[in-house]
Parts: sequence; C-alpha cells; structure tokens
Amino acid sequence: MRRLIRHIFLIANIFIALLLLFTYLIPEVNPGKFWIPSLLGLVYPYVLAANVVFAIFWIALHWQYSLISLGCILFGVNTFFNYFQFFGRSTKSDEGIAVLNYNVHYFYSYLDKGKKDKAILDYIAAQKADIICLQETKLQKEGLLNPVKLKAYFPGILHCQLAHQSQWGGPVTFTKFPILNMGEIRFDNTDNMVIYSDLLIKKDTVRVYNCHLQSYGIDVRQYSVIDTLGFEGKKIDQMKKIGAKLKHGFRRRSTQVDKLVKHIEKCPYPIILCGDFNDIPISYTYNEISSLLKDSFVESGKGVSSTYRGKLPSYRIDYIFHSKEFKAYNYSCTDVKFSDHLPIKTFLVKKK
Repeated sequence: MRRLIRHIFLIANIFIALLLLFTYLIPEVNPGKFWIPSLLGLVYPYVLAANVVFAIFWIALHWQYSLISLGCILFGVNTFFNYFQFFGRSTKSDEGIAVLNYNVHYFYSYLDKGKKDKAILDYIAAQKADIICLQETKLQKEGLLNPVKLKAYFPGILHCQLAHQSQWGGPVTFTKFPILNMGEIRFDNTDNMVIYSDLLIKKDTVRVYNCHLQSYGIDVRQYSVIDTLGFEGKKIDQMKKIGAKLKHGFRRRSTQVDKLVKHIEKCPYPIILCGDFNDIPISYTYNEISSLLKDSFVESGKGVSSTYRGKLPSYRIDYIFHSKEFKAYNYSCTDVKFSDHLPIKTFLVKKK
C-alpha cells in the first residue's frame, strides 16, 4: 500500500514538473495564432509552488526524487527572477531620472469623494518624479483634473503630453524636461493606445513611451464565479464568458505589442518605456518587450511587486522598461489604495 501511494505521488510530481516546463514555452507562443497556452501563464506561480512542495516532500523521504522538481525549477530560474527578486539595488545619488508610472483609474478615488480628497494627487506630487506616466487619466476641461492644472500641482513639472482614448479620458505624460517631439500609436478597433515624447535631458534626446495595452475587460462582478464551488449551468456560462474575454485580451495584446516593438526598433534614441501592459511576466507581451529593453524591477526591485489589486490577474502587469544606456536603481511598488493598480517608481542613471 505504501509503495502504491508513493507511485501515485511520483506520477503526480512528474505531471506537475512537466507542466512547469511547459510554462517556460508560453512566452514564445504568439496568442494571436494560438492563445490557449497563455492561460497556463496565469497559474505559473501555483505550479511553481507545487513543485517546491514536492521537492521538500521528497527530500524528507527519497531525496533522489526531489531532483525531478528541483531540476525543472532551476531550468526556469530566469522566469522565476522575473517574478521575484531577493535583493534590491539602491543609490543615494540624485544624478539621474526619477520615473513614476501609475494607472490612476480615472481618479475615481478622488471624484467619488466629492472632489475633496486630494490624497491620490498629493501622493503623486510627493514622489517628486522627473517623469510621470499616467494611464486612464480623467481629461477634464475644467477643475483640478485638467492636465494643465495638474501639471502645476506636481512639483517641478513644466510640460505634458496627452491623448484621448475616449471623449473624457486617456494617457498623460508629465515631465520637467522640454518635449522636442511627440506622437501616438493607435490600434485598430480599441481605445487602447501608446503615446511617446522625445525629451531633451541635458544634452541627450530620450524617448518616453506611455503605454496602455488591451485589458481583459472582465466585470468585477464576474469574479465571484472564481470563488464559488460547483459547476452548475449558470456558473459554466459565466466561465465561458470569462474565457472569451481572456481570449480576446490575449489576441489583441499580441497585435498591439507587435506594432509597438516595430516602433521601438526604429527609435534612434535611448528609451524609457512605461505603462499598464495588462500582461504578466510569463507572457508573449513581456517577452517581446524584454528582448529589447531592460526591466527596472528585475534590475533593482525586491520581493514580488504585484501591481494589480484585482483578482485576475493578481500579478505584476505594470512596468518601467529602459534601454541599455541606463541603469535602474531604487525600484519600488507602493501599496496605496487609490486605484485598482499600484504605482511603481524607479531611478534611472545614464551609464558613463
């Protein structure tokens, strides 16, 4: 009986280990052509955790079997470090560029309180960033949320670029550096977009991309289906709807990131790329960008840095990337509950 149980555990371990190996292939698969593997990326942390449990289990009983999971974990160590960093990299020097990225969710935390609670605006102002990239900004013509008034509210900020995703909202890039040139990357059949600004930083021209890629568009009320047990007809219908929205998101982002990558490849300047990518580090989206630019979290972050406060996906989906001309320090993700996203910040120093 004991041998039978051991064999069952061993078979289960092999299956989970193979599943982990398969997740490493996900970033290479374009969801526009085959989207189903991308679903597995959402459960990568759980598959990884299951392999850790199996490794510990076998070390206590038959250490040779622990090599199954340990080998698979070590094989994908780079993927692991895209999710988790043990150490950070910091500097006290102020000779660099402080960059803040934040999806502010149309400043609802401010508007819902009768325009009296400026906590989110005070938080952004307190960061004293040189470049502020905001997504889902309320582009009001009047009041404090007017971009011109916001520009004056944030210390040192002198210039801004904005674009309308819709009649009343869109991305805004604020900066203390002069803007030499600006442009937009629009995508077909969606409000999602990218704006870019060529900034004069000392004697250098640096291009800053502010991105907002396709979301899943899942209503928060649909998340309840994930928390309840059972497979009754109504729940199955809800799961099908969620699956359809995931498929839509995966496919749309793949075409959007392909267009963005082509634009980046033609850029003649050093690059800072900020945004809400609505995709996780084990994805086609992340793989395409990280093959060209460095991830400031991987370079200087510590811990996990989950940037989305919702349930799906509950991982890191907001990023600050940069080209090789810079070195990142002091990455942080602050747990403030003004939006459904968390703000991230890093400090970029030009390499000598």
